[in-house]
Amino acid sequence: MTIGLLCAMKSEIESVIAHLTIEKETEIARTTVMEAHIGDLHIVAAATGICKVNAAITAQLLIDRWQVERIIMVGVAGGMDPRLGVHALAFSERLAQHDVDPGMLRHRPTPDAGYFPGDEKLLDICRRLNEEGKLLYPAFFGTMVSGEQFIVQEGRQQIIDAWHPLCVDMESAAAAHACYANGIPCVAIRAMSDTGDESGMDSFERNEVSAAEAAAGAAAALLEALAQEK
Repeated sequence: MTIGLLCAMKSEIESVIAHLTIEKETEIARTTVMEAHIGDLHIVAAATGICKVNAAITAQLLIDRWQVERIIMVGVAGGMDPRLGVHALAFSERLAQHDVDPGMLRHRPTPDAGYFPGDEKLLDICRRLNEEGKLLYPAFFGTMVSGEQFIVQEGRQQIIDAWHPLCVDMESAAAAHACYANGIPCVAIRAMSDTGDESGMDSFERNEVSAAEAAAGAAAALLEALAQEK
């Protein structure tokens, strides 16, 4: 099985590849794509760059060029649900773009209400890992949203009222949209770098690396468990 791993930022991809032995690198479309194996799993990892267009481009690249069968988006996010503190883990049961009216997506088939589904197989493994105490931080399963803004306080309540998400980022729903168009299962794993209580760029910068490491650790646990399945 070939699994795509996508991260937006340098800190995120560096945290992910710390769990891998990179066997090959390919430069394509101004992107470095790295390959590794965990057991029989073929891992294809890349940093997309920040924001939705970059995430969608890179997801499509891995689907077309490497024929990935699943994609996992890994990185940091801003907590929207007050239960999630810094470093808490969020797993996407569904994803949506908070800055796009779902009705505007009607020309390309999309799910009702603009939500893209999470990969149930991978979510089931993550739930099991959580029950077994193999995730290092509190884990939450639910809705994630993405948009082209770094959310501090302005606009926060409107997003919460409209979508009731666990967290917000700038890429996951776009990767999920590309996956949905291609029939490829997708899930996002995000660790909180900032929250409503610890908000703003200062909190993000203070917690960026440690949150990226938290998300990467959860992704590594998922991959190890997936590699052991027959």
